[in-house]
Amino acid sequence: MKSVKLGTGLAFWGDSLRPAIDMVERADIQYMCCDHLAELTMAILSKQKSKNPDLGYTTDIIPFLRGVLVKCRERGIRIVTDSGGANPESCGREVVKLCQELGLYGTKVAVVTGDDIMDRIDELMAEGVDFINTDTGEPLSTVRDRVTQANVYIGSEGIVRALEQGADIVICGRVTDAALYLGPMIHELGWAMDDWEMLGAGTGIAHCIECGGQATGGLYSGGWQDQPNLVGLGYPVTTVFENGEAVLSKTPQTGGSVTVGTVSEQLVYEVMDPANYLSADSNADVSQIRLEQIAPDQVKISNITGKPAPATLKVNMGYRAGFVGEAQFTYTWPDAVKKAKAGLAFLADRLAQVDFKASETRIEYIGHNSMWGPEVIAPPEDPDLAEIVVRFAARCPTKADARKVFTESVPLYNNGPAGAAGIGTRPPIKELYGIWPCLIPREYISVTTTITEVQPEAEGAEP
Repeated sequence: MKSVKLGTGLAFWGDSLRPAIDMVERADIQYMCCDHLAELTMAILSKQKSKNPDLGYTTDIIPFLRGVLVKCRERGIRIVTDSGGANPESCGREVVKLCQELGLYGTKVAVVTGDDIMDRIDELMAEGVDFINTDTGEPLSTVRDRVTQANVYIGSEGIVRALEQGADIVICGRVTDAALYLGPMIHELGWAMDDWEMLGAGTGIAHCIECGGQATGGLYSGGWQDQPNLVGLGYPVTTVFENGEAVLSKTPQTGGSVTVGTVSEQLVYEVMDPANYLSADSNADVSQIRLEQIAPDQVKISNITGKPAPATLKVNMGYRAGFVGEAQFTYTWPDAVKKAKAGLAFLADRLAQVDFKASETRIEYIGHNSMWGPEVIAPPEDPDLAEIVVRFAARCPTKADARKVFTESVPLYNNGPAGAAGIGTRPPIKELYGIWPCLIPREYISVTTTITEVQPEAEGAEP
């Protein structure tokens, strides 16, 4: 039976490079699949690109490739990554330069584009695409003048095309996380692009492994304290068979574990309806999945099916959503809680005096309700608390308003209740970005794949 061996190299922008290096050195894999993007990442990368047209990709791809690429080329391991972010063309150029520096001539670098529709928004709206916010039902017109990026979650077709053309490294922008894995499955196992049962199985398997260490014991709430050597956590190594089954394991001699429990916890992550897990390539049904522990650190995955892909694709839009103004201060015993509440009242009065504007404010008692929020857990009342840390934050329309939060909190040191500490130095003003989720009919999207074969630099040419 045909099979393909996939390694999970990176799970997010800023992830550790060590699991990938361990995997290339110790594991038997044909592909290393690397996810660098989260929803907000695209807004951050688009902001970088607006300041410098050569940026906009996740720069950790270069040190990552520097650490693994020579060994990957020696072993014939192909790399699929979405590190292109908001600027896959620029990322591709930098990867070609790195290959030249390392002397890896003949390496084929593919760039997949077609997800970026920022310059087409008004044209598409004129053609009837409404871009209604799927969470709130609001029209895009409410934020249109503040939109900074618009990227469609495209599927695996560009990756499959690149692999068919012999690409050794595939650089994508905003593809779905599952597509990074599904592309190699389709290419190696001969699945048709409309074989919904197999594409659904592949999508479900990809979902089990796309978050790296979450499937091998990282973040495991079912027994994190029993996971061995989390510092040396191994990432998933998965063999996928042409019948849609798979065996999930991890890099040999690494920390963590692969159990039905660890895989189950990753499986339910971000899945709203197990019978309809929508993705660009398929509508996966994981409601009847079977997970079997067939050996230590080996879980067999089977009984996933699928239905036709949805008629629409998800669009990730980012927009400028104001600025955050914040202040944090600590009060000590006695009467720490009373002092904190008096300090907040002091700050509120000071802000009112300077015509402060904010669309939203939040008060958190760190260590008490900063994670669950004040709507779930009431402020503390214990008069004997040894100390309490308070954070006040506000969503402000301008930098000037955001700056007032800290400016008006500083006098608490000297003018407010006794025992204040931790106000600190002036923090930088942070701009906020919002996510605008919406849909687009898939017929409006066209995916392009471009291949560059690495050649020695011409003498005298600019690098």
